[in-house]
Amino acid sequence: MNSAVRPVLRLGWVLCCLAASARAEAAAHVVVIDGMRFTPQVVKVKPGDTITWQNRDMVAHDVTAKAVNVSSGTLAPGQSWRYTVRGGAFDYACTLHPMMTGRVELEGAHLAIRRQR
Repeated sequence: MNSAVRPVLRLGWVLCCLAASARAEAAAHVVVIDGMRFTPQVVKVKPGDTITWQNRDMVAHDVTAKAVNVSSGTLAPGQSWRYTVRGGAFDYACTLHPMMTGRVELEGAHLAIRRQR
């Protein structure tokens, strides 16, 4: 094998291992929509985690976070919607029933704020 190719192959192998490790750390979270509420109301996540909202209620709902331009569209009873967190906390609501609210928070975000002071 050409000696110039070996370092490239090693680098490729290391990058693949790092990518697999990063994917393994991502977690899946579930928010149940039932009884005109989101449960849990606050979800603590890390960037790369996925959140699935499951509508188990008897009426349609949606998940809308205007601050981060996220919207599930209307979820009929029995439907679900998945979102991969990119970063940053945000509040969300059901625009069909504005009293239904929830929040996505980043784990460890309060530690980062304290360290900056």
